[in-house]
Amino acid sequence: MSATDNLRRIQERIGAELFRKDRQTRYLVKRSEEEQALEAVFDRRTLFTLYSMINRGLLDYLNGVVRSGKEARVYWGRKDERDVAVKIFYTVTTSFKNRTIYITGDRRFQGVPTSGRTMVYEWAKKEFKNLTLARDAGVPVPEPLHVEKNVIMMEFIGDYGIPAPTLAELGSGTQKDYNAVLVSMKKLYRHAGLVHGDLSEFNIFKYKGKIMLFDFASAVERAHPMADELLVRDIKNINRFFSKVGVSTLKAEQILKRVKST
Repeated sequence: MSATDNLRRIQERIGAELFRKDRQTRYLVKRSEEEQALEAVFDRRTLFTLYSMINRGLLDYLNGVVRSGKEARVYWGRKDERDVAVKIFYTVTTSFKNRTIYITGDRRFQGVPTSGRTMVYEWAKKEFKNLTLARDAGVPVPEPLHVEKNVIMMEFIGDYGIPAPTLAELGSGTQKDYNAVLVSMKKLYRHAGLVHGDLSEFNIFKYKGKIMLFDFASAVERAHPMADELLVRDIKNINRFFSKVGVSTLKAEQILKRVKST
């Protein structure tokens, strides 16, 4: 069998299953140029990456999509009878056009083209590294398991393929939840040396009564020139949400001092 035939069979095996599962979870909508571009998540190289992971025993199989965003889709997968989340970043960099503030000034992107696959691959590696740093610092985040090109595999937060609800989906939060988020922000800043940079009720799970942060691709190091501004924005987002749901909050200046204090 030629290499071309083998690659075609790889695409048929994985691509057909991914598209079948994806169609089951989406409404039929009129195709637009943007939607066609976002489907680049399933391009040939991505399919080959997924096949390679399965072939090497890193992943058993994928089920349907559980979350879909502007930059990536997250699938429910299985590995050794364990649920895993497989996050696949779109390989079209138009998905990252609003992420310039996180890339400019980040030493990890020095010398990396701001367009093309290389940037997307570095973005995925950055999230994996950020998750690792956060977890090592004691911040409750999904356990990072593997990163390869534009694919990240991590712990699945939820049960039986149903992701845990976010605070936004719950539309509620407690004083205990608020305090837990502030503690996590401090650990992230002081011990991991990171600022989440995009923190809000939309990327905080509440699972089994506990708070867990996710979506760390935008997190920046404390030395980043925009770190303080992003930290203040994170604080304001958290205060806005918890105030809205009736939780007593601290002033932003107090939180900033608390997060930065030793």
